[in-house]
Amino acid sequence: MKECGVLGLQHDRILMYHGTPRRDAAALERQLRLVRLAFPVVPLDNLAERGNGRARVALTFDDGLRNNIDVAYPILLKLGLTATFFVCPGLIERGQWLWNHEARQRLLSLGKPVAKVEAEIERMKALKIAERRRVEDEIRAATPGFEPTAEQREEFDLASWHELRQLDPKTVTIGSHTMTHPILTSLDDAETESETRDSRFALEQRLDREVSIFCYPNGDLNDAVVASARRYYRSAVTTEAGRLEGAVDPHRMPRYSATPGWNRRLARRMVLG
Repeated sequence: MKECGVLGLQHDRILMYHGTPRRDAAALERQLRLVRLAFPVVPLDNLAERGNGRARVALTFDDGLRNNIDVAYPILLKLGLTATFFVCPGLIERGQWLWNHEARQRLLSLGKPVAKVEAEIERMKALKIAERRRVEDEIRAATPGFEPTAEQREEFDLASWHELRQLDPKTVTIGSHTMTHPILTSLDDAETESETRDSRFALEQRLDREVSIFCYPNGDLNDAVVASARRYYRSAVTTEAGRLEGAVDPHRMPRYSATPGWNRRLARRMVLG
């Protein structure tokens, strides 16, 4: 990662994390230390402002998982770093996992091969929302005895409202990840509007914070989805890889996927694009 600083690259970047289970804590801390050596780490909102010529990095964590609070948050505090956590308020209210996490673990509990399970999850992502929910119900009906293990809960449980309220706003910005994490391109316009609009209002009411940043679930978007995000948020991030070069659309900001321990791969991607 130090190579990035040596090259003096000028374009800002955003890193995308998801779950941070405890088994990855040491690797995550090492990686964030390397990122801090290579780049100034700034809040995501700061990337809208012109810097002093040195490339900066913003950290993001998708899905609002409890392990982001239990594992990543103490590391951020220890290292003096800032980040944005993208949260789904509708799932918090229902005490649910993300649909793909639940469906995947239920299918695996039936002894299905991992490759077939992943293929089924990908197939479900392409379905219209009503059909996808029907398939979810079929999977639940086929796994009536499914009970998450302690390890699964540590990996997939969402943070509670109480836990989110305890986060220092100087360290963590809260962003919206829709109400329930649907694939937005599977919705009609009214459903899309509800998922984008209502998630902001729910987060602001529950957390008493301004919420101005949005994250597209799974990175899927189209013109109608982006138009909805523009109505309610100052900016939005995608899952498309890339640096913030030239006239970047603030509602289509690219990010680099980051996995703790894959430091060389992450460095190559951030340098070469």
